[in-house]
Amino acid sequence: MPNTNKPTKDQANKIKHFINLAFEYNKTHNLFVRTSPEDIYETDVKESLTTLKYLTNTKTLLDIGTGAGLPGMVIAITRPDIKVTLAESNRKKTYFIKKTIKQLGLKNTEVVEKHITNKSQIGKFDIITARAFASTSKIIKTCDHLLKPNGRYVLLKGKEKKILEELKTINKNQHKYEIIKLDNKNKERHILLISNKKVE
Repeated sequence: MPNTNKPTKDQANKIKHFINLAFEYNKTHNLFVRTSPEDIYETDVKESLTTLKYLTNTKTLLDIGTGAGLPGMVIAITRPDIKVTLAESNRKKTYFIKKTIKQLGLKNTEVVEKHITNKSQIGKFDIITARAFASTSKIIKTCDHLLKPNGRYVLLKGKEKKILEELKTINKNQHKYEIIKLDNKNKERHILLISNKKVE
């Protein structure tokens, strides 16, 4: 699978359909604060697409606290070779995601409608993603048992100062990290990559 974040024409059409469905559903169910389909694309989808280049050699992915399906749905559409699990405890959001998966004909996607804890048993994953879900340390505490030994977190985060503050509480002997600045003209956004240090 090419290391790219550019969808094919068919995938781009599915993303557009997903955006329109989200916008319509949002009018009555308040998934998020967005003013137009274009706003969803610029604010949410473009950022979700930036995760794709970090998903090489990935077979399974968990998107925790997926909300309206971001970045998980965008990944599922653009990487049909990855089995994507979307975890979300809010019923109105999981209803929308399940309905959208069916309408888009996605065969590689499943929804787990539950609050994920450090005791949840839903499988082991190569990649765990999250966006606007929780602090870095909380994500690790909640999900570390769900990550394969060679897996990694691909987290969409805000200001670098806050990321560095959050990283103070993680175990540096166990985890290594990399912060990548995203090209966003409107606000400061980053991808935070975290993986386990290799045990020699």
